[in-house]
Amino acid sequence: MAGHNERAAALPVRDNDAFSLEDAPCPDAGPGIRLRGVERAPAGGPAAPQPVPGPAPCRGRRHPNHRSKGKARQTVRAVECRGTEAVVTEVPDPTPAPDEVVVEVDACGLCGSDVHTLQNGHAADGQILGHEFSGRIAGVGRDVTGWREGQPVAASPLGSCGKCRICARGLAFRCEAAPNIGITRQGAYAQYVAVPARQLAALPPELPVEIGSHAEPFSVALQAVKLAQVGPGDPVLVYGVGPIGLYAIMGLRLAGAGPIVAAGRSAGRRAAAAAVGAEVVLDTREKPVAQYVAETGVKFAAVLECSAAAGAFAEAMAVTEPGGTVVEVALTPEEVPVPLFGMLSEGLPLVGSCAFSDETYRTAVDHLANGQAPVEKLVSERVSLDDTPDALIRLRTPGTLVRIIARPWN
Repeated sequence: MAGHNERAAALPVRDNDAFSLEDAPCPDAGPGIRLRGVERAPAGGPAAPQPVPGPAPCRGRRHPNHRSKGKARQTVRAVECRGTEAVVTEVPDPTPAPDEVVVEVDACGLCGSDVHTLQNGHAADGQILGHEFSGRIAGVGRDVTGWREGQPVAASPLGSCGKCRICARGLAFRCEAAPNIGITRQGAYAQYVAVPARQLAALPPELPVEIGSHAEPFSVALQAVKLAQVGPGDPVLVYGVGPIGLYAIMGLRLAGAGPIVAAGRSAGRRAAAAAVGAEVVLDTREKPVAQYVAETGVKFAAVLECSAAAGAFAEAMAVTEPGGTVVEVALTPEEVPVPLFGMLSEGLPLVGSCAFSDETYRTAVDHLANGQAPVEKLVSERVSLDDTPDALIRLRTPGTLVRIIARPWN
């Protein structure tokens, strides 16, 4: 997850109030899907990525491995971290705490933060990553009400008490009372995962369950858009066209902002930026953003810095109009000197955007449920659980890849 904290150990989950968008009836599992990637761009320039067709919603049956009436296998399959490697193995079948449910994972997005966590050996041995997921409820804790087996859900990975001053500020990811799924507790690169009921959001029956796996990264982007405080007619720069930058373009379209300028290096991801709503797409190796601004004479009402590229933050400040907002979204190890005179004289608010609030997550699920964001255009591949370790390695140098979705039951 972009912007997540890295708390060390899983903490006990406290009782929380559940939230949901609606109490949706249960859909059933989709048919098998084909695994393939986007087409490579032709030599003449990047072509729009071809989304991999997703599973159509289906009716009338549960997944053949669906757990019923408390009967559970002793072990399930999952992807565990072992140093800098990930391996598919058998792990204990999760059981829900009194205030939790167990979710049968339908889809889990492979996040860049997982890629780097594994690459750098930052995960504990035995940790199961995966925090961008959706599925169906397979078991319900004794104190949980309002949820039922088979119900399709998306799940926020962010644990919180919902009561402290930090939670009241909308910074659930910084709450010390509860761990975060796939980060400081076991995640969703697995067939099943335990989830506190308060972190669930219901999905409507007509929506393919996989769409719910986009809610988490979309929420990260929507939080940044909210902090940018832009609206109709505001020119905005999205610096960096990785997945979060691409979701941010969708969020800016929903906010009515524009023109939206996207800047990045990857040909495939620049093509995706155009496909999801950017009016101008720059290859920063050929035309730096500062050059574009000099040629057009137009600075930006807001810049969302989603690249973590060296020098990007300083350039973002230089191309923001007086009173505009610079939102730093990407985690970067760069220690950036802040030009205080320019910040003060231009009246530039500098904002850090990390993760999202519960409210933003509900908004993201609502947009997805209503078909207001073309998230399916970002999916380059769908992989099985067995192929997830290799996919995490391939995403270190993504090339034309945009999003890869793990489907544990393939």
